[in-house]
Amino acid sequence: MSEILLEKLDRLKKNGELNAKDARREENLHRIFMYPGMMVPKAQTLIVDAITQNLPPDSWVIDPFMGAGTSLLSCMEFGYNVFGQDINPFAVILTKAKTGTYDIEALNSSFSQIKNSISIDKRQTVDVNFKGINKWFKKGIQKDLSKIRRAIQQIDNKELRYFFWIVLSEVIRTGSNDRTSTYKLHQRTTEEIEERKIDVISNFYELCERGIKDFEGFKMKLMSKGLINEEHYVKNISIIWGNSMKMIDFEHKFDILVSSPPYGDNRTTVTYGQHSYLELQWIDQNDLPAEVDFDFLKTTQEIDSQSLGGKLNTKYIKEIFDEMLGRIPSLKSFFSKIPNTEYYKYYKTIAFINDFEKSLDNIILSMSKNAYYVWTIGNRRVAKREIPNDLILIDLMENRNIKLFYTAERRIINKKQPNKNNFSKTMDKEHILIFHNSL
Repeated sequence: MSEILLEKLDRLKKNGELNAKDARREENLHRIFMYPGMMVPKAQTLIVDAITQNLPPDSWVIDPFMGAGTSLLSCMEFGYNVFGQDINPFAVILTKAKTGTYDIEALNSSFSQIKNSISIDKRQTVDVNFKGINKWFKKGIQKDLSKIRRAIQQIDNKELRYFFWIVLSEVIRTGSNDRTSTYKLHQRTTEEIEERKIDVISNFYELCERGIKDFEGFKMKLMSKGLINEEHYVKNISIIWGNSMKMIDFEHKFDILVSSPPYGDNRTTVTYGQHSYLELQWIDQNDLPAEVDFDFLKTTQEIDSQSLGGKLNTKYIKEIFDEMLGRIPSLKSFFSKIPNTEYYKYYKTIAFINDFEKSLDNIILSMSKNAYYVWTIGNRRVAKREIPNDLILIDLMENRNIKLFYTAERRIINKKQPNKNNFSKTMDKEHILIFHNSL
């Protein structure tokens, strides 16, 4: 069976199919919200398709850093039970929106209700208030966003509300005074802000229509495989807020992992939390995960500070530095080419790897004895040097007796990236590393 799998993977690599040149932005609800660093659905689907014959019936899939839920939706195409968690509350809402109801009639009916509510809403009040609201939103836009927010709150079904919160979030992302050319929050110039003419209500309507159409497309794909019953996916779905550094809180063992560590493109990790900060201010707090154990709206950096590598304890990094280099050959090789006086530039990298190892130990405990691990990772640059994330991940997995089964490289053609990066050249390729735990 392994030889057949290797032949399938070799064929994908040889034909360049993993580059997903013909991927469509509407595929698998990919464009409903432009979350940072989203994986490409087609590339994930091809890999899972190749492995699926090697998995037991009724398999469970895990993505412990699910982000926009791309990998989970790809796995749903094959009828897997799916589990995803993320430390970013917004990622939980986004993935729940994508994996909840596929009742197109109810979506359209709720959309009509929302349009009617907005049309008769003559209030000029702003319903949210947070530090910097006037910096990030013009007053008129604040009022219009409040009208949309009030209309969404009137929808009784939470699964339906999730969809509209995410559409509103995409309107916020593009309609705020933030530059969308970077994941971090950066205000546009005064001139740009004054010149921009944005009708957020019209934008919301357009994106709702487009989103419902995309939902219908994904529903039809699942229906063609007998995977929809009573407007829901027929297998088990569990989407939760969770910190993988602390635990994977689930009763089942997983047969396959399909994920991408939040490795980032620049001198730190991608600011997933900061990218979500403005959107989270407008979503009704009652619809956000109640389990979150920190104040995620305390500052724009709070979610990222709780994430992998988010907290830098220089004293601790110095204490574990030699030990980490001693057991991670690729990391030792990297630092052997760097002057000691420049080590400090990479303490954040060490902090990230240390945190990732904590997550990795929890993840492995949750996997079945014959599990497959499909990791997608890129080699980001820090202080003008490329970090060999792929080799580091291989070392970390093999240190835990999980062997590399296959590796492939794909060019990043359709992955959502910022247009500008002040710190480094944006990555143009990723590594797909497949491991198999045959112990």
